[in-house]
Amino acid sequence: MSIRGVSRNNRGKVCIVSGLAALLFLLLGSRLQAQDYPVRPITINLGSTPGAAGGISCQIFAEGAKKYLPKSQPILLNYKPGAASAVAADFVLKQPADGYNLLWVVQDLLVKLAKDGPQMSFKKEDFIPIGIIGASPPLLTINKQKRPFEKFEDFLDYAKKNPGTMSFGSVGLGSGTHLTGEIFQMLCGIKLNHVPFQGGAPVVTALLGGHIDLCVLTAGSVRANLEPAGDLRALAVFAPERFHELSNVPTFMEKGYDIDRNNWYALAAPRGTPKAIVDTLVTIFKRAGDDPEVKGALMKAGYTPLNLGPEETGKRFTREYEFAQEIFKKLGMTQ
Repeated sequence: MSIRGVSRNNRGKVCIVSGLAALLFLLLGSRLQAQDYPVRPITINLGSTPGAAGGISCQIFAEGAKKYLPKSQPILLNYKPGAASAVAADFVLKQPADGYNLLWVVQDLLVKLAKDGPQMSFKKEDFIPIGIIGASPPLLTINKQKRPFEKFEDFLDYAKKNPGTMSFGSVGLGSGTHLTGEIFQMLCGIKLNHVPFQGGAPVVTALLGGHIDLCVLTAGSVRANLEPAGDLRALAVFAPERFHELSNVPTFMEKGYDIDRNNWYALAAPRGTPKAIVDTLVTIFKRAGDDPEVKGALMKAGYTPLNLGPEETGKRFTREYEFAQEIFKKLGMTQ
């Protein structure tokens, strides 16, 4: 019998039953999809370059997480640098939200959204926080051959006497390292020329080549080129405590400047990913973060292991976004 042949009351019942059946089908389909997950390689997309702190942390996580997948599959890294991780984020959101294209989130992306949000094609709520694997403190780093400052006070004295004559590199306009550099200049009362790059590795290359005078990058990005073996020298740490590998390098707080810009590294899934798959990813992340080999690899590479869950990760996303908005408004740099 067609729907025309039933009463209006019965039609309503038919529609309700049909709707419930469709909902049940979707729920069962999502659950079955999660039970099969993963059936092919998982790709983590990241906005950094190979060799930069974001890339190294993601490599360590991916290697450790493979053994905790419900089904054996590779975890691939897809480097898509540019626009402070916005290129990678935009790419992920154009893929199906099925758990096979994830995003490695660094603070740069939240800072970029805070600065240029109205002009961007997405917002922070388009991503579901999974977890934070670790942190690495940013360092104020110079090329000791080009700028042979022995300590932070030497640099600061020269910068105040010669405003606008030195340049600092960041991983992009509106990135976390750009924001840290602007805060640093504001609090110290100095003027530097900002030079944006498409990732940490190009910044280090430019600093080693003497094309810029200093950079604000994490320890994970510059540690391989630090003295005594390398040509780079760290003058201060943007974190509350001294870095365990550079115990002789003071923090900015020790020098009287309230700057804490410890960088963290997180995994996120695009909005719309089935809850069952998100739950699976959270479990995988937690187990990988607890793995002694993962923790050891992070420590060896210059990170502090954290292993934070979705709730705390989401809070950090929001705090970084709101903090960046406040600073960029003060600087008159919001869109």
